[in-house]
Amino acid sequence: MKHSYVRTAVRYSLATLVASSLSSITLANEQLDPITVTANRMPSANVLASTTVITRGDIERLQITDLPELLSRQAGIDMTVNGGIGKASSLFMRGTNSDHALILVDGVKWHSATAGTTSIQDFPVEQIERIEIVHGPRSGLYGSEAIGGVIQIFTRQGKHGFNPYAKIAYGTHDSKQATLGINGATDTTSYNLSVNHQSTDGINARRENNPDKDGYRNNAFSAKIQHQLTDTVNIGANFLRADARNDYDGFVSSSDYYADSIQQVMGLNLDWHLTDSWRLAAQVSESRDESDNYTDGLPDGTFNTRYRFASVINTFTVNKNNTLNVGFDYGEDKVVSTTDYAVISRDNKALFLSWQADYGKQSWLISGRYDDNEAFGSHKTGTAEWGLWLQDNLQFSLNYGTGFKEPTFNDLYWPVGMFFQGNPDLKPEESHSFAMNLKGIHSWGDWKLNIYNTSIRNLIVYQFPQMENVDRASISGLEIEANTELAGWLVNFNASLLDPQDDATGNLLPRRAKRLANLNVDKQWGNWSIGASWKISAYRYDNAANTTRLGGFGVVDLRASYQMHKDWSVQATINNVFDKKYQTVNSYNSLDTVGMVTLSYAP
Repeated sequence: MKHSYVRTAVRYSLATLVASSLSSITLANEQLDPITVTANRMPSANVLASTTVITRGDIERLQITDLPELLSRQAGIDMTVNGGIGKASSLFMRGTNSDHALILVDGVKWHSATAGTTSIQDFPVEQIERIEIVHGPRSGLYGSEAIGGVIQIFTRQGKHGFNPYAKIAYGTHDSKQATLGINGATDTTSYNLSVNHQSTDGINARRENNPDKDGYRNNAFSAKIQHQLTDTVNIGANFLRADARNDYDGFVSSSDYYADSIQQVMGLNLDWHLTDSWRLAAQVSESRDESDNYTDGLPDGTFNTRYRFASVINTFTVNKNNTLNVGFDYGEDKVVSTTDYAVISRDNKALFLSWQADYGKQSWLISGRYDDNEAFGSHKTGTAEWGLWLQDNLQFSLNYGTGFKEPTFNDLYWPVGMFFQGNPDLKPEESHSFAMNLKGIHSWGDWKLNIYNTSIRNLIVYQFPQMENVDRASISGLEIEANTELAGWLVNFNASLLDPQDDATGNLLPRRAKRLANLNVDKQWGNWSIGASWKISAYRYDNAANTTRLGGFGVVDLRASYQMHKDWSVQATINNVFDKKYQTVNSYNSLDTVGMVTLSYAP
């Protein structure tokens, strides 16, 4: 068995929820109890899976305006970017592939059915209220994709009263950002409306023979409303749309490439407490990933995917120690493209059951799920977790879970070409994962230690001229996280070691660093606050053969904020202070030293 040790993330603040229904429904506006919903698909205080929560306050403190950068600071997450803000970004959770993480927005699955990944670079950070990250497999509750983990983004929500807010920012590379929104809440209704603009001239994305700047523009709108219809019924709706234009470098240096894309998520949800012990959560929703590509101003391919989803979850509180969850999911992918796919739609039906219990110092979660997919048939997955409080502030837990990832439309149905064709006989990728966790909660702060091993079979890889199920991979790692306050400084630290190996060759899986670490320090006094972040990454290989090595790097960011008035503040950041030159994808540049000044209004 291979050993390695993967890092962790930003802090263990399990503060409230306000969510929506695939995992749950938005319930309230205040952050009251240490509750999360993503890990167990029900409100849970004592979650045994390794979980990270990023709040709106964390985002404001770190002054991060780019979702890939924000996620790269978290536990067990490595990120590659093809050339700066807005460029194609790939996320690797616990060393698994970039399409092995399930991304949800307000409970709605968000992905491209053709590519199998999510355009996280297009999600506006200013529209985020909260992010919950669950590390490790969750297919026993969610189905496909959740091999490496689940990331759920909750969009902004209303707070008591009437609250306008605004922000404008300007920085290096003619980067601009503007946000305008209102939110509010009464005893029965909460709402939020916000618009966001982000643009930059960018940098030269690719080093080879192409000195142009590759810009990016994103205009986004978000709306959410929740209404307490009766004492027992809560209904709500959410909508987000981001329209982006991305200039990028292709294989021909003399050509001009760009893409217009749309990311859209919308849903309706119901939360009904039928009795004191029976809660029903229902949701209907849709997500879209649309892209129109152009070369030298001429159309060069359209890929539009739509995912429609419905779920009903029954949560039964048997007694104060036992909770049962019984749910049904229905999802349908549909593709509209200039590429002629043999199949353009498929559906998936699923049943799942979970049991969460607490007895004395012990806790456990057991779940099982059955998926019936139109394209590849049935699949069974499950999760088993057990935890024991060794002391009042020290918990040990064991986790075991199976996962799977269904092949994409590109993998299965891409038409015959000169160098590639789909393979309709592909099987889903499958995983088995085991983890041991130890966490401590003290008056001076908290810490976590996670050790895990994941084995993946039926890995889908390219073997000329098509994709095949041939490879196996073994990934082991360790995550360490500590959060405390020293001499008035808030200190968040995480580090990891990772051993992601291809069993067939013994090589490292590409684009994953074996060692990662993050340090964030912040201090506030009076109206001033200052902070710094240090990100460290070891080397990685860009290809499966491990012949193209990309060097390690360390990047330092600085930030400051001043509250000029009770309603107005000004912020300033300098990122990559020492102008470190590095790559996470071969031949693609990363951002140089960049600065930004922001003026915020939040009465």
